[in-house]
Amino acid sequence: MKRSLSQKAAYVALLTALSLIAFLIESLMPPLFIPGAKLGLGNVFLTLCLIWFSLPEALIMLAAKCILAAIFGGAIQVLYSLPAGLCSLLLTCILIRFFKEKLSIVAVSALAAVVHNLVQLGVFAFFAGAAAFCYAPYLTAAGAVSGVLSGTATFFIMKYYKFGADNTASDG
Repeated sequence: MKRSLSQKAAYVALLTALSLIAFLIESLMPPLFIPGAKLGLGNVFLTLCLIWFSLPEALIMLAAKCILAAIFGGAIQVLYSLPAGLCSLLLTCILIRFFKEKLSIVAVSALAAVVHNLVQLGVFAFFAGAAAFCYAPYLTAAGAVSGVLSGTATFFIMKYYKFGADNTASDG
């Protein structure tokens, strides 16, 4: 049975809320080794939205998450999160679509997290200067680790919470 537009909107809203909750919980934790580095667990729900629905729904979710994160975490969040989120979401979409058989969701997530961190660094360097790129190796490593963790979480959610071909959830 195909989901109605309102049911799809409800699922996307739920995934957005879960992503925002993960963001808010992470904002309470100290940075991981590098100033500003976080696990990015909210991206698990964005990846699930992309896999279970499509790119337009994931883009809506990303925009909503960035706007809500700006409300709760400060307006500067949009400046860093939106470009980085767009780049990593588009990369995730391309990798899933064209390399699904060759790359696991863990590898896709790790690559997307690295791109996310590097785009955020690029935004920061635009304002702070090119010297900011000295953080690139550290942010690349942090992105790879956080991407593996969020990719692993995504893998297990997909494994134990089946979202069937007819867009119905099952207990799996």
